[in-house]
Amino acid sequence: MTQPKFRVAIVGGGIGGLICAIALSRASDIEVDVYEAAHQFTEIGAGIAMFPRVWKIMEELGLAEGLAELANDGGPAAWHVRKSDAPEGLSFYDTQGTGGAKTWHRADFLGVVLKYIPPSCKTHLRKRLVSLQEPESSDLPVSLNFGDGTTATCDLLVAADGIRSVVRGSIFRGHAEKAIAEGKEQLAEELLSYVDPIWTGGVAYRALVPREKILERNPQHRVLNKGPLVYIGKNRHSVAYPISQGKLINIVAIYTIPSLEGTHFDGPTVTSVPKHEVLSKFEDFEQEYQELLQCIENPTRWAMHALRPLPTFVSKRVVLLGDAAHAMTPNQGSGAGQAIEDAYVLSAMLTHPDCTRATISDVLGVYDHVRRPLATSVLEGSRKAGLLYDFNVPGFTETEVLQTGSDGQPHPNMDVLRQLGREVDKLQEWIWKRSVEEDRKLALGELEKRLSR
Repeated sequence: MTQPKFRVAIVGGGIGGLICAIALSRASDIEVDVYEAAHQFTEIGAGIAMFPRVWKIMEELGLAEGLAELANDGGPAAWHVRKSDAPEGLSFYDTQGTGGAKTWHRADFLGVVLKYIPPSCKTHLRKRLVSLQEPESSDLPVSLNFGDGTTATCDLLVAADGIRSVVRGSIFRGHAEKAIAEGKEQLAEELLSYVDPIWTGGVAYRALVPREKILERNPQHRVLNKGPLVYIGKNRHSVAYPISQGKLINIVAIYTIPSLEGTHFDGPTVTSVPKHEVLSKFEDFEQEYQELLQCIENPTRWAMHALRPLPTFVSKRVVLLGDAAHAMTPNQGSGAGQAIEDAYVLSAMLTHPDCTRATISDVLGVYDHVRRPLATSVLEGSRKAGLLYDFNVPGFTETEVLQTGSDGQPHPNMDVLRQLGREVDKLQEWIWKRSVEEDRKLALGELEKRLSR
């Protein structure tokens, strides 16, 4: 057996980490190990949506056939948006796109992905990373220390360990320590602000509802035939769309107090809540939406956290991927997709024939240059989309989306609402205006320039 040109350790066996492992394993000369903290590979959350640009990655990696069998596909390309915080709701916009998003239950999606992990890729369960050492010399390996007392080494550490990433914490605490040693206390404080995620001021109530249950209540309900829906109102918005081949409807209802953004959330990040808590937050929403909420059982409440835009996704021999790099709100349905794009672009460079252990730093430099601006833009765009949906952007506030009618009463201002929809579309233009293949080619071109110097 030939010696591998380098060894890659992937910490975190979620969607991003496993896609990265599959992509890297296509090269026979790269040794890949995946370390997962849990006793089995699993995904939190219920639904996952994938736009065409990310689906092309699934096709390229050979996963499309298996995933297509379980996808909810063929629905409308647009998300149908309604103003719902009144007794009579109002449809006012269908978002743009170049093909409908495919949707899955996350467990189904991950189950398919696991089948594509090749035997050459070693997986290790119950391996919770607690610390790492990244030597100054690039000739020495990165050392990993796990909670069970075991250790491992690698030439490159891919941190796909989620929003509360141990690896990200280690990187930025290390940078902060150096800043303090140089007398740069203000810089150190800024660096430490990237260690932990911040609370957005919002909570997301999640539930899965069997399609039959909605059929019984209202056979003509819009969610059964219109496709993905967005219901919006002051400080609240909700999405509803089919998953599990249409057998289930995934409902995410978001309630936000904007003034609490950046404060500490007091309570568990994820917890079960009584149904009436959800109903009380949306009690003034239209009947159509109430019919959905009446069908939910066993809802969970998620305190929504996100990251500040990071100044870098890389260190010397360490790279952040997915939520570890750019955890975002769910308002563009792109958290998992961005992790997959990270994995695709990174693996394309690492599997380049001219990439060696000595040139890993070049790969990481290009990855940071290509992926960080786009992922950061999506993170920030997702936040702004939530503000727009909640009528918390100047020009689109609760009073500005209304106008006084001839009867002297406030009525929805369709011109302003349609402009709100167009503003949301502008934030999502990256989905259809540029392909991931263009990003991959850009990264490979930049890498080849660096390697030829």
